[in-house]
Amino acid sequence: MGKYNMNMNGEKEPNKVLDPGWYDWEIVKVEEKTSKSGNQMFVVSVALAQDPGTGQDVYCVAEEGKRWFLKQLLKACEVPTLEDGSFDWSEEDLISKNVQGRVENNQETWIDRTGAERTTTKSKVVEFRKMIIK
Repeated sequence: MGKYNMNMNGEKEPNKVLDPGWYDWEIVKVEEKTSKSGNQMFVVSVALAQDPGTGQDVYCVAEEGKRWFLKQLLKACEVPTLEDGSFDWSEEDLISKNVQGRVENNQETWIDRTGAERTTTKSKVVEFRKMIIK
């Protein structure tokens, strides 16, 4: 055994800034969590199909009246809608699926470790749709 034992399972490269537009993504992980404000949500980790090293986490709120983004993702993955309009699904229905996601860039202001205010550009997936064969 080595001198250091560090679990680096959750370590990822920082998000790359992408040009705005539609990208092909593969869903690699889906995890149910509770947001800081107490909302049930799913954290969906996606990776670029053409560059699997580039990915990001997408936050899909699962509270009634706020589930539009989650619904968009389920439809993009072709999860069937039941007669009453509900979806019966599990994480396995999404993992390894390919979808298209539209990226927008936003300026994000934050405080670094020295207390200095920083503003950086961050890419964010803001919309999902089924894969369109080109």
